[in-house]
Amino acid sequence: EFHLTGEGELSKNSIMMRISRAQRLVAQARSFSTVGFVGLGQMGYRMAANLAKTSEIEVYDVNDSSSKSLADSSQGVSVSESIAKLASNTTIVTMLPGPEQVNSVYYGDDGLFANAEAGTVFIDCSTTGPKPAISLYEDAKNKNFEFLDAPVSGGVGGAEAATLSFMVGGDSKAFSSSLPILEKMGKNIKHCGGAGMGQVAKICNNLVLAITMIGTNEGYNLALKYGMDPKVISDIFNTSSSQSWSTGYIGVPGTKDYDTGFKISLMAKDLGLAMEAAQEVDAVVSLGEGATSMYKELDASPESNKDFSYVLEHIKSLSSKEE
Repeated sequence: EFHLTGEGELSKNSIMMRISRAQRLVAQARSFSTVGFVGLGQMGYRMAANLAKTSEIEVYDVNDSSSKSLADSSQGVSVSESIAKLASNTTIVTMLPGPEQVNSVYYGDDGLFANAEAGTVFIDCSTTGPKPAISLYEDAKNKNFEFLDAPVSGGVGGAEAATLSFMVGGDSKAFSSSLPILEKMGKNIKHCGGAGMGQVAKICNNLVLAITMIGTNEGYNLALKYGMDPKVISDIFNTSSSQSWSTGYIGVPGTKDYDTGFKISLMAKDLGLAMEAAQEVDAVVSLGEGATSMYKELDASPESNKDFSYVLEHIKSLSSKEE
């Protein structure tokens, strides 16, 4: 029994309200501290490492060495023996190469959907295109899960520094509740609309990125063929109307390390998704078609694992053949 015996003492109702609030805070803290993470490639590894700075996380990757490396270098990281076991987490982030890998992780008897509990929040940061994301959202809803498509932009550097841009599609309530997770990995986080809208934003972004990267390097190649100092033309591009993310990313042409960064194979995949999406809604993407053709050609070459800015070397080789 609780009694009011003097000023400053609490009633039973007041105490029960405080207990209830404490329980909600504990539940909320648990939802943000028990995070599963699937996919530890160049991006996923760094994103998971940032999550691990403030959360207990459980990770899984087909490459066991990546999981073990992260666990060895970061406190609070445990390695899951399977996707099915990792599905017990209340929030699960996936960062995978494309639609095929996403389907294999989410579906099947050993997949996430078959083994997660109702109420689980899924945040897929892979780039899949809008149609697969909408299907995942609908299937998640049928199983009483929450699902957000949340592809990213910012490259390996952004993943490392936790300054990624997240383009998020899905229910606004799920978006709001997931913000504390996303904010540990990124800086610019935008709710783009309903299911699939994050994917729409991402493929449009990468379509523009590919076009500007090619255009920038065609300009560089022209200047270099006239014998212009690479640093001079780089300074001009970065302080004039041709300035873009691509000009800053390339730096001085010919000095870029092509062995790290956003792979040609991934850009070719994303452009393919953009072309499919454009066809769905009958959108004109003439420059995008040209960019897709060039990156598909590079993807079929031995250089497919190089950074997508390697297109400069491809343009140089094309110019040489035409001489």
